[in-house]
Amino acid sequence: MIQKERIEQLFRCYYREMYRLARILLHDEAESKDAVSEVFTRLMDRVDDLDVGSERAFLMTSVRNRCLNIIRNRDLQQQIRRRYLLDLQTDLRPAESMEAELKEINRCIETELTEADRRMLLLHYREHLTYQEMAQREGISEVAVYKHLRKALDVLRNHFKKQERNG
Repeated sequence: MIQKERIEQLFRCYYREMYRLARILLHDEAESKDAVSEVFTRLMDRVDDLDVGSERAFLMTSVRNRCLNIIRNRDLQQQIRRRYLLDLQTDLRPAESMEAELKEINRCIETELTEADRRMLLLHYREHLTYQEMAQREGISEVAVYKHLRKALDVLRNHFKKQERNG
């Protein structure tokens, strides 16, 4: 274990330089002080002594690594916050708005799709049938099933794009 007197000597000698490096990397006074303090705290737990002549390099590298970990954690926390906020925003739509959208989708399915396209769409999305199961049930090929679904989805997509543009 490194002796307390040796750590105090290293602290007096290198603290300012270590703090300056942390401050450059973190751009935050409190986090910079914490990073340097953590390096010295971990230094107390080291079993082997630092080699004379290499202590500056060791301490500066330790501060740099600690700062990079802080930055990585900060970025991760920001990503989590952004995703959480996006989740909150999508959940904030009133139920009435969602019900109105669902009614509009159903109205569009009933009025703008051909009977075959509507049947394929409902079999696939309401009954969760595969293309093969739908083809067998309807007595058509899987390619025909695909074409009907594709056409139905294109009609729905275009309908809502027009609504979006018309506002």
